[in-house]
Amino acid sequence: MKKLLLTLSLATLLLTGCMDFQKNLPQGPWLGVIRIDSTVSDMDLPFNMVYEKNIEIEVMYVLNADETIFITEIDRVGDSVFMKFPVFASEIACEFRHDSLVGRYYPKGVAAGTSYAFYATPGVEERFPWFDEEPINDVTGRWSFIENPGTPDSSVMVGEFTQNGSRVTGTILNPTGDYRFLEGKVSGNRFMLSAIDGAHTLVLTAEISPDGTLENGKFMGSPGWKSNWRAVRDEEATIPRGDRLIRLKPDAKPFTFAFPDINGDTVSLTDAGFKDKVVIVQAVGTWCPNCLDEAVFYRDIYTEYKDQGLEIVALSFEDKTFEASVPKMKRFAEQTGVGYPLLYAGPRGRESIRAVLYPFEGIMAYPTTIFIDKKGKIRKVETGFSGPGTGEHFDRYVDETRGYINELLKEE
Repeated sequence: MKKLLLTLSLATLLLTGCMDFQKNLPQGPWLGVIRIDSTVSDMDLPFNMVYEKNIEIEVMYVLNADETIFITEIDRVGDSVFMKFPVFASEIACEFRHDSLVGRYYPKGVAAGTSYAFYATPGVEERFPWFDEEPINDVTGRWSFIENPGTPDSSVMVGEFTQNGSRVTGTILNPTGDYRFLEGKVSGNRFMLSAIDGAHTLVLTAEISPDGTLENGKFMGSPGWKSNWRAVRDEEATIPRGDRLIRLKPDAKPFTFAFPDINGDTVSLTDAGFKDKVVIVQAVGTWCPNCLDEAVFYRDIYTEYKDQGLEIVALSFEDKTFEASVPKMKRFAEQTGVGYPLLYAGPRGRESIRAVLYPFEGIMAYPTTIFIDKKGKIRKVETGFSGPGTGEHFDRYVDETRGYINELLKEE
């Protein structure tokens, strides 16, 4: 029966009538599937889940390579199930049909309206179970990843993949961040990766050519975020450092700000609490997955160094109004555990971040991070963030940043 269900198309599942079911979800592994674009049937996004329940709590674990996402906000209304991802606004709203779940995935929350078709089947541990051939190649290593090759929109990124049997994990790095934890497989000459983390919905496919390159690649992140790609092995492939993409303008005016925190109290860089301190200023968004990774990193940095003279403040670019943005900022702060203030800096967008970060020029991605010494001088600015999904890239960044903060704290 499970094999039959896996061969059913999403459209067929969505048309199946409701029946009577057990009120309890089967515990153990589940395969979730999202159809990001209703017009494209060969780019469905599969992802692994594990459901557990005891007397006090039920949890749906979403698995992406080395990342485990704990969904604990699960509500029931009859045969309907509502699951809200942590940190971000995304939600799954579904109902029991036969032994499966069928419904919609709302990437920005139910209230925002936009949704993709979703279904999930219990007892399935494979991520792309409909492909089960022996792999013809091993993709382990570093790749030069060319997006939209041969077009004016072409760009070069770096792919880092590790293959164990048919299972593949890794990520793709671009100059302003990374695609976080990707997982998939090689089946025959097919290469497949996917991820869902509450902010990203990503699926990539390609063919492994006889010479070992990845050809005819397709990428989809949303109905409007699609591209073609190819990749070639290149152990020397690199991307520009984040501190080389943005710089202080010549003769720039002194940097300052004054914005409300989540309680409505104005916080300014001229406040006494920042005087004679090393200050790290972040430009972030609670909707930004790379900002999540950076927040978790700096949460630990702040805990370690705040008694030694370090202060951190995040300028958060959100919805058009303070009132609409505060619940998202509070949720982000509570669920990441950051102990430093988040300030509402205005609506998200290129114009807003450039207006707030007026002393700088170059690329301004989310996040962008400014390092200010005890005398109030800007010592470094960097844009983008490559998180723990990038392995040694992240480890190197951690060591370099800790060393730099220590140097600033030692200065008189």
